[in-house]
Amino acid sequence: MALLTMTGMTKRFGNVVALDDVDFNLEAGEVHALVGENGAGKSTLMKVLAGVQPPDAGSMTLAGETVRFANVNEAQAHGVVMVYQELALVPTLSVAENLFLGRLPRLVDYRTLLARSRELLAEVELDLEPDREVERLSIGERQLIEIARALAREGRVLVLDEPTAALSATETERLFALIDKVRDGGVSVVYISHRLEEVFRIADRVTVLRDGRRVGTKTVAQSSAEEIVQLMVGKAVRRYQRPGRSAERRLGAFELAGPGLQPTTITLRSGEIVGLAGVIGSGRERVLPTAFGLQGSARWNELVIGSPREAIGAGIVLVPSDRSTQGLVLELSVQENVSLATLERLQRFGFMQRSREREQTRTWITRLSLRPPEPHKPVRELSGGNQQKVVIAKVLATEPKVLLLDEPTRGVDVGARAELYDVIDDLSTRGLGLLLSSSDTEELLGLSDRILVFRGGAVTTELLPPYEYEEVVAHVTGAHQLA
Repeated sequence: MALLTMTGMTKRFGNVVALDDVDFNLEAGEVHALVGENGAGKSTLMKVLAGVQPPDAGSMTLAGETVRFANVNEAQAHGVVMVYQELALVPTLSVAENLFLGRLPRLVDYRTLLARSRELLAEVELDLEPDREVERLSIGERQLIEIARALAREGRVLVLDEPTAALSATETERLFALIDKVRDGGVSVVYISHRLEEVFRIADRVTVLRDGRRVGTKTVAQSSAEEIVQLMVGKAVRRYQRPGRSAERRLGAFELAGPGLQPTTITLRSGEIVGLAGVIGSGRERVLPTAFGLQGSARWNELVIGSPREAIGAGIVLVPSDRSTQGLVLELSVQENVSLATLERLQRFGFMQRSREREQTRTWITRLSLRPPEPHKPVRELSGGNQQKVVIAKVLATEPKVLLLDEPTRGVDVGARAELYDVIDDLSTRGLGLLLSSSDTEELLGLSDRILVFRGGAVTTELLPPYEYEEVVAHVTGAHQLA
């Protein structure tokens, strides 16, 4: 009998069906991998199990007992512990305090606390003092502390969501040895990952989700990476297809390096869209912040880019992945947001030239088909797609040469997404060079003149059209390395 069974699990967020009648089971002492493309429902299914989100329909049994967890504490009391993709440590507290956060007594015996913490750190082979503040640790060390904290709860089901995203190769091998150890001790592990080489290294079985549905469960020993990829992308792929364009004139080259990113050179031509692909932790997500001077070290045509101001001065602008916190001031109007990056140009003798500001805003409202076309409407009241257009208008008002697009259609509906694709294509026809970093494979295939695949902080593959969807996914997930 399975230790855990989940039957008919269904979860909706508004009109979006995140889980559609999903079945999943877990044997005692098993490592069961859960895979699928972004948005397939993997994390949602496990958050239902961990008590983070209630299901809209479905049932669960654990060790033969029917259960339904109202919150995380109830799940943990039944032995279900989840290590999330987003780390949940308190930076200003010590390692020891984080390890036992939420379970500290009113009066703490720090000698006992430190001794127990050293035992837990030894289990994950992490050699550091438990009284050290977490904010002074590397991201990889923090990830291992999260795992050590989960082990401290002595659960019988351990869920790991993309646990190696921030780990080095050595730390990853250390984690695999630890998983083998807890499996041998009877703990069952659910392992969520985009990296198929890890799945075939550590898992006993693998379940594939696609568009919120379970499309197959296979034993790893009797399956192949190619078969899993086929299950992951088995739908008919219908995507936006940008007309092929020739880009001859060289704009320049980025030379980038920094934490999580090996020394990398990316050449860019006028009118070219270069897509950046890779799973979380591959280094792909580091490229654009580095190129914009937010982290690491960057050069553009030998010019040092040490800050966003220097990047903008060199004609490089960024559309960030999180528009609400990094790209917009939601309380301000469309006009005020569009003007933010060009305030100096719109002023004369220290006073704003309101007529120029209005003219600039009207130009971008018309060019990007902003709806409604109301310059004084608060940005907070716009749809996600129109908010994204305001971010693009703001950065384009600086008249850049290079546009960095980080997850440009995240949280945007299908109709607005097509409009944004047309905007991006139009920008390329006007001679801009664009770097497009996206976790959406269809988006990359539809827009990119070239695709650079990142793994281990470096470009491992350059793909040219015509693209094969399965081939791109195989390179991103590491299936080709297993062939």
